[in-house]
This record gives sequence, C-alpha cells and structure tokens, in this order.
Amino acid sequence: MSLNAAQTRAVLPDAASVPGWKTTIEPVAYPLEKAKGLGLARCFQEAEQDSCSRVRFVGASGFHQQKKPVVSFMVQTYRDPATARAAYATVWKTWKRWVPAPKAMAVGQLGDQRNALVGLGSSAVKGTKGLMILVREGSVIMLSTAESGTHVDMADSFLTRFAEVFTQRAEEAQAGKEPSAGIEASS
Repeated sequence: MSLNAAQTRAVLPDAASVPGWKTTIEPVAYPLEKAKGLGLARCFQEAEQDSCSRVRFVGASGFHQQKKPVVSFMVQTYRDPATARAAYATVWKTWKRWVPAPKAMAVGQLGDQRNALVGLGSSAVKGTKGLMILVREGSVIMLSTAESGTHVDMADSFLTRFAEVFTQRAEEAQAGKEPSAGIEASS
C-alpha cells in the first residue's frame, strides 16, 4: 500500500509511542520536493544512482532524554514495495556514509530488508558513539539513528527496540490501521 503524507507522518514515532522522552522534532512529512526545499530530504546522486529517486514522501521525528542518547527517525515512502526494494541499496549506500568508523551490527529480522552499523558519533570525536539501522517494510524505508556523547553510555543494542517499533508502525499503516506501536516507558 502506498502511503499519503498523513499516513507517512503517523508511521514516525511520536511522544505517545516513546513515553518519557522529550520531543526534539515533532513528526512531520512532506512530498519529496518540499522536503528537499526544507532540507529534510538528504539526497545523494552518483552516476545513475539517486537516493531520492521515486520517493513520494519524506518525514522525520526526534527525541532526547537527560543522560541518554539522542534518537532520530527518518522515513521515505514509495508507490509500492518493488520500487522501495529497488531503491534500498542506494539509500543504504547514501546513509551509511554518515557513520564514522562504521562496523556492521546484527539487529535480527526487522522488516523485509535491514542493515545496521555502529561507529563513532557524527562528530567523529573519540568516545562518542553512533548507531544506525535502516529497514524496509513494504513500500517504506525507515532510518533510525542514535548518538551518544562522551559521557553517555550506549549499548550496541540500544536502538534495536526503537527500530522494531518504527517497523511495526509501518506495518500497521500499510495494513490500513492507525499506527499505535510504542516502547515501554523503561526503555
């Protein structure tokens, strides 16, 4: 099922789905061209590959909590699963460049396709840590990231539960349901 802008926004984790976390970016979703104009869509072109090729809507949300990592979510929707599947490798190639000193990480069987990395935080400062999980579920590609500073511990598995919830929300939306999946307050 192809999602519209409102459904795309509903897929993104919100304050109700991550209780106890403060919102840094309220869930938003826009058609690709508007998202590009607002700087929300990060597209990368190389030869014949364009990471935003055939994207319908782009959205984001983000959260923080005292003495915890910063967590961010991005979503790109496509007209059908085949289009999203064809775009997945290019999208992953684009996003994985944002993790300094990356190492592959296992995250189980999330969605139809998945990749994950652990590395330094985006600042590349020694002692920081960054996690990235990219998942495709049907016609939706979702990016989950977590960043911790030098004085915040973060297990490699920290982001997995957030990515699971994000994937469940995409499943719910594509089944024509209102996304309601969330994490427990203790996460």
